Amino acid sequence: MIKSMTGFGVATIDKPSENINLEIKSLNSRNLDIRFSGLNISAEFEQKIKKIISDVIERGSVKVSIELDKNNAEKTLKFDENKLNSIIELIDKIESNFQQKLDINSFISLNDIYSSSNIQIVDDKETTDAFVKALDQLDKARIDEGKQIYKDFQRRLKKIKNDIKSIEKLAKKLSLKRKSEIADKIKFLTGQDSLDENRLMQEIAYLIERSDITEETVRVNIHIGSFLKYLESNDPVGKRLGFLAQEINREINTIGSKSPLPKITSKIVEIKNEIEKIKEQLQNIL
Repeated sequence: MIKSMTGFGVATIDKPSENINLEIKSLNSRNLDIRFSGLNISAEFEQKIKKIISDVIERGSVKVSIELDKNNAEKTLKFDENKLNSIIELIDKIESNFQQKLDINSFISLNDIYSSSNIQIVDDKETTDAFVKALDQLDKARIDEGKQIYKDFQRRLKKIKNDIKSIEKLAKKLSLKRKSEIADKIKFLTGQDSLDENRLMQEIAYLIERSDITEETVRVNIHIGSFLKYLESNDPVGKRLGFLAQEINREINTIGSKSPLPKITSKIVEIKNEIEKIKEQLQNIL
């Protein structure tokens, strides 16, 4: 089953003197990028947590936030007024240089303006388990959202297949109509009531073939079948699905160029709209 790249998980580390809240958030990205914010942890422990995360998340932008519980802040932390003033001065300078108003809340967290010498994020089983718990929640959220996207893909692909069937029926009627119109036109232009039937059929077949969309509709259905098959895979398939969506779009463009009938054009527009919605969703698929 496909997974979304968007997820969120939380956990709490209970210590004798304070509680520490963990948050892990993931967003779509081409590569895996893991960043930490909040309370400091050792470089070795950070690498350990990154390894745990990378074993679960293959691709995406991951933010790990380690914050002191606000209910314990006043008891365990000391307000760092000098640091806050430095941050304010920096924001004022940026606003002055770039003529843009900034929100201070977007630049600082609780840990930026409070300090404590007795709080340490240590590499122990309790802390590691908390990270794993938050990561499990995040991964479940990615799976749940992936299920919703899966259903959306199925619904849109079903509509495309139905529209292709409608186009095939319209194209068949158009082909018969063109065959009759071409024969009548040739007779009118040549002034002959009787023409070489074989020669006439060859010319008509050539002209009809140029507007035939059978190959394109067959390929569209093949691509849709492959798309649905990949949706069942447990491996990352986002890039493969993106390629198939492009191929479906290319075949639809060819059908549109071969079939000027207004009713077919209307169906082409509907299909292209569905493809665009699919491509938007694919940006968030692993």
